[in-house]
Amino acid sequence: MPANTIPSNQPVSQPDDALRRARTADQNRQTRHALTALAATTPGRRGFIAQAAADYLSQVDRRRLPVGYQAPIPDDRSNRADAYRMRGGDTFARMLGLAVRPSDEHLPETARAVLAAINATVDQLTEAAHRTGAPGAVATLYVLTGTIPTGGAR
Repeated sequence: MPANTIPSNQPVSQPDDALRRARTADQNRQTRHALTALAATTPGRRGFIAQAAADYLSQVDRRRLPVGYQAPIPDDRSNRADAYRMRGGDTFARMLGLAVRPSDEHLPETARAVLAAINATVDQLTEAAHRTGAPGAVATLYVLTGTIPTGGAR
């Protein structure tokens, strides 16, 4: 088995509350499909999806130069197509079952929504730790019960 694949016999996790909340009516169909597919993936596979989405967006958002180029690609459509082929956009789309063209204008929005959904729990835990002033207690509570404290002020 190639090193970059995940065995299909790993258990699939239940959809997270954060992933369910991430799906809203104002999203396009592609984004809703991606978030639904993400909810049924394993935590390990989510890590691969997040890395592929982050790599793809790094070029689309022009934080990173295209592979082999000394300057950014000025045309957005061509830049998206290059990022799709060279920066993991194809991997991101395949892992979520998306049928898209390399220059798809909705794929960056979908990648941002997927990254936000993956990072939602971490962001909530960080915010709760800052709010309560007791990061150790927040972490312990989350590990023991799976809940994030919602109340409490510093």
